[in-house]
Amino acid sequence: MTVPMRGGTARNLERRTDGAIVARFAELLGTPLLPWQRLVADVAGEIDPDTGTYFYDTVILSTPRQCGKSTLVDAWDTRNTQWGPNRYVYYLAQTGKDAGDHFKKFLKTLQASPLAPITGRPYMGRGSEAQPFRNGSIIMPKSVTKVSGHGVQGDKVTLDEAFSLSEETGNMILDGFVPTMATRLQATGVQPQLWITSTEGTADSTFFNRKLDECRAGDQSRRTCWFDFGLPPDADPENLDMIMRYHPAAGLLWRRDQLPDFREQWRNNPSGWARAFGNQRDEGVTDRVIDADLWATTTVPPISPSELGARPVVFGVAVDVDATHTSISAGIVNDDGIVTTQLLKIMDGTGHAPAEIKRLCDTYAAPLVIDTRGTSADLADRLRHMGDEETVRFCDLTATDYLTVGQSYVSGLSNGTVLHAADTDLDASAANSARTWAGDAWRVTRRGSTGLTSPLESCMLAAWGAAHMPEEDGPLQIF
Repeated sequence: MTVPMRGGTARNLERRTDGAIVARFAELLGTPLLPWQRLVADVAGEIDPDTGTYFYDTVILSTPRQCGKSTLVDAWDTRNTQWGPNRYVYYLAQTGKDAGDHFKKFLKTLQASPLAPITGRPYMGRGSEAQPFRNGSIIMPKSVTKVSGHGVQGDKVTLDEAFSLSEETGNMILDGFVPTMATRLQATGVQPQLWITSTEGTADSTFFNRKLDECRAGDQSRRTCWFDFGLPPDADPENLDMIMRYHPAAGLLWRRDQLPDFREQWRNNPSGWARAFGNQRDEGVTDRVIDADLWATTTVPPISPSELGARPVVFGVAVDVDATHTSISAGIVNDDGIVTTQLLKIMDGTGHAPAEIKRLCDTYAAPLVIDTRGTSADLADRLRHMGDEETVRFCDLTATDYLTVGQSYVSGLSNGTVLHAADTDLDASAANSARTWAGDAWRVTRRGSTGLTSPLESCMLAAWGAAHMPEEDGPLQIF
């Protein structure tokens, strides 16, 4: 049977694999591997001929729901405990309840299987559940909050439902596990493995989105294998025949005549259906900040530095969620009083941003607008304490002021007092930025949007700053 896969790592037939042994454990657990599961087991189980242990240290798996991901993980975990004595296998889920529910189902299957004799008595204390094996190995469920930042010794770690994690939380978990996993290879002679598994998520899924996008771009480590199952990006999730064609468990775990009833469960949530059975990322923006027609009709050509003349300039700076990018925009006050906002730079992270912001402010004798709270707080603090403060003048932006920035910008576009210079990155930010309401006021929601919000936010701040420039410090006068 051909396994429909959107993308992933191909089997290297020059390496032998542990896949057949995993498949045997699955049979003993009463859940023989489906073709897609066997493909994953064969590739992820490839053996490095130089070391005699796993070639891959990281496995990234993206699947629709109702495909048997959990049974594959259980078979792999059980097999992993038998690589040697005193091995530590962890299953991590979003909450302790999720992890515990999965663990209880696994225990029921394991204890009823021919593998029961190699197990010990399970521990069922709340928060300390564990299944020991007679060779000293152990399988433990944990919530992600229980291991974040802790150096837990692990030989095989599964980070399940990774779509629920922000990049900050996901990286914190990896920071706790990965260094100690590296020492286990030396201690046991078996390469530890980290499995990151999930259905596609939403714009909030910054951790898993980035991992999956890196794999799709070919930017993963050579020791990372990945598997991506689901509908092609341009396929219609409402076409149930397409679901049958691309879902890896279609016709094996459920039938075509069940699909209409499955779809009915998501009757008021079409994007949820597309995620669940098509494994398509939810990138929809339902409450766009700026109307597309208004945005299109307020575009002007960019202004070059040589064209500035004596026109006043103010810079607006914004930082994206998880500090992934910093955007810098200029607010230019034209002779007729109309403000042109222009995106200047999108920088990776925030590390080099202070030097560039200081350079711009110094070069153009321009003040700066930045939110001193939220995602920009750390950058704002570094700017205030970088020395020679006279080169950076700040517009005083209060929390109340910040809630008016977006509305003021849209109002300015509507009444013709604000324009924006043409820029494809800014266009994308405007198209993908959503808003969240606080009473009668709103602001751009970084986690509810589907792309970079900082380009648009920086323009909004620059426009506000153009109307609230601090006065120049004049010479000291004594009366």
